[in-house]
Amino acid sequence: MGSRVRFWRWRRSPLRRRSDLVEAWISLLAAVLLVCAVPAAGWFTGQAANRALQRTVRHQLAERALVPAAPVAAPRPAETDSSPARAGERRRPAVLTWKAPDGSARSGTVRVENQERVGGRLHIWTDRTGRPADPPLDRATARAHAALAGIGGAVLAGGALLGARQLLLRRLLRRRLLEWERDWARVGQDWGRAGAGG
Repeated sequence: MGSRVRFWRWRRSPLRRRSDLVEAWISLLAAVLLVCAVPAAGWFTGQAANRALQRTVRHQLAERALVPAAPVAAPRPAETDSSPARAGERRRPAVLTWKAPDGSARSGTVRVENQERVGGRLHIWTDRTGRPADPPLDRATARAHAALAGIGGAVLAGGALLGARQLLLRRLLRRRLLEWERDWARVGQDWGRAGAGG
């Protein structure tokens, strides 16, 4: 009995209106698009974002270099307290010296984000002119951002699809209510009168 009630819009019936069948087709089309088109939209969005981000990674790796650096002042002796607050205090901007790509000596205050340890030695990221630069975007982070963009694209496509479906169903309901009013006005004039239906 449940399936007969659920699919009543698809069966021929004198009570089924044209708008009922249109509503059924809209719902079926929305379900098919939700299953097929929304994941495809997410995949294409993610792929486009990944291509753009990987180009950015290649460009940044070509424009920036990791060069050895040395502190200007002797570093303080290591502290024994390894709490997160103490670790944060030790990782702060430092005055460093390094060589630019043209061989000239440079020095300046370098932010913690631009410093890295490579083989136990301190290195910093610089641009082609030798100035400190932000670390380049790594490939794994680029892929993670592209995946998030794909998920966002799928969510937006699904939301737009469901919003369009709701808008169409609301217009159908409005039209159906107008049809009911017209039918009720036509039939309701004789409602309750003795012998009116005969």
